Amino acid sequence: MTTMSIEMLSPERVTELWPMLEPHFEAACNGNEIAKDDINAKDIYVLAVTGLVAVFVGFENGEPACIMGIQFNTMNGKRGADVMALAGRGLMRFKAAYWDIILEWLRANKVEFLDAYAPERLAKIYTNRFGFNKSCSYVRMTL
Repeated sequence: MTTMSIEMLSPERVTELWPMLEPHFEAACNGNEIAKDDINAKDIYVLAVTGLVAVFVGFENGEPACIMGIQFNTMNGKRGADVMALAGRGLMRFKAAYWDIILEWLRANKVEFLDAYAPERLAKIYTNRFGFNKSCSYVRMTL
C-alpha cells in the first residue's frame, strides 16, 4: 500500500532534499513554454532557500513524488501568489488529498488570488482539474 504525505519545506530542508527535488523542478520549468524562458530549477532553489518561495513536496512511501513552488506577490494592493512550479508523479492523487489544505494555508496567509502563468495546454489542466478561472491570456513579444 502506498503511503502519501505532504510537507512544506524549510529552507534547510530544501537544501537537504535538493538532489531529489531538482529534477522535478526542471521538469516543471521545461514543461511550461512560458516559464522556461524566465525561470529554471536553480532560480527556484535560490528563492526557496532565501524564503521567497514556499515549497510543498508530496511524498510517496517517504520519497519525493511531486512538487509545488509558490511565490507571494502584491498586485494593485491585493496579496496574491504565483504557482512557480507544479510537477511530479501522482499529482492528481496528491491534489485530491492535499489541495484544499494548501488553499486554506494560502487563505490563512491573507492571499486573495492564486495565479499560474501557463500556455493553453497547461491552462486547461489548471482550470479543469485545479479550479482556476481563466482570467487572461499572457502574450509576449521578444525584442
